[in-house]
Amino acid sequence: MFRGPQQHRSIKRFVFDKRVPVPKGGGAGLAANTVPLKPVRQSRFARLAWYAKMARIPFLITAIYGLGYRQGIMDAARNPLKLQQGTFESLCMDMGVRDGHDVEIVSERTHAPTKLRKLGSLYGENSNENIKHSVRAQKVADIGREIIRAARRYVRGELHDAMGKARAKLGDVSGISDKDLMKKLNEDEDVEFWLNSLERIEGFTKDGIQDWQYILVGTPVPNAFVTEVLPQRFFVTTGLFDEFIENDDELALVLGHEISHLIMGHLSTGNTIELFLRGLEILVLMLDPTEGLLSLGIVGFLASSRDALVAMHSRSNEHEADELGCKLAAMACYDTTRGSEVFRKMHELDEKMGSSGNDLMSSHPPSKERYETLKERSKSENMTKHSHCHQLKGRVRRALTRD
Repeated sequence: MFRGPQQHRSIKRFVFDKRVPVPKGGGAGLAANTVPLKPVRQSRFARLAWYAKMARIPFLITAIYGLGYRQGIMDAARNPLKLQQGTFESLCMDMGVRDGHDVEIVSERTHAPTKLRKLGSLYGENSNENIKHSVRAQKVADIGREIIRAARRYVRGELHDAMGKARAKLGDVSGISDKDLMKKLNEDEDVEFWLNSLERIEGFTKDGIQDWQYILVGTPVPNAFVTEVLPQRFFVTTGLFDEFIENDDELALVLGHEISHLIMGHLSTGNTIELFLRGLEILVLMLDPTEGLLSLGIVGFLASSRDALVAMHSRSNEHEADELGCKLAAMACYDTTRGSEVFRKMHELDEKMGSSGNDLMSSHPPSKERYETLKERSKSENMTKHSHCHQLKGRVRRALTRD
């Protein structure tokens, strides 16, 4: 039946609600606004698909990491020396080196490369500057050699103690063969840790500390480091000498600090933590229910949070390396009280540059805090603690090699 305009406007509209009872016949003449509902089966399927999508994310991350890891193994197995040499060259270039003349290597017995693809020859002309570098490079080698020997003694001592504790945990081992006993001991967490540390120091050859190389890099950036990516190499820049190093004790403390990072496996644990945080970051971004809109707002926050957590872990590692580095320098018969002055100079430079070192994103603790801690620690960790430092042979050797 056709309704006129006036009649149409007079119709009342009613929205049905299951909570309000409607009397029989009470809806006559009323128009209803209803919202169509999705079928229950379709809604359940959508939820199931969403759960399946979320569950596959960890597997995708693991698969991508596995592919990269496998490719890295293949590249390393195909030509490990070429891969290391390319990494070495890239590292030098990242530090600002553009000419092989600015890099000098002192080797114990391994054959050092004399020419690189992009940097050219590693040995320059016989100029006064090159002679100066050679003296410094030999200084790094002489002191680095003593620090590495001290590190080996320390790690072997810790491994011996860990072996003893692991054997005590096993109780009666009279019925176990030597082979099975060694296998059980190597499964102990502490024993495994110190075995890995010993491998990073000694390598995999007989008397492996003879394979170390001491590399002086001609760059004004003050730095010294070791890395597991390029094993058994000490890197020291000329900028470190120019800015901070005035005597052998200061250099010994710096090198002791750097080798401590290698002993404690800080690079490996740092990479593992950063990999986990990046995977967690990807997971959070993929859980975004707004199909990417929310991610635009939180991606910066997630990256900053990751950097802050990594920096906090790094600061803890630096304190640990300071403590062990002081011990190693003392074991190598260097004056740790005198050596700790290098951190006072770093603090003075930080003040000059307007850096407090208290930044949440800073990977290192404040230099003043480190100096005060080391100054106090050097009272108990010094060469006077070690009897071998007072032998005549050692005293003559140190007198001949120190500034």
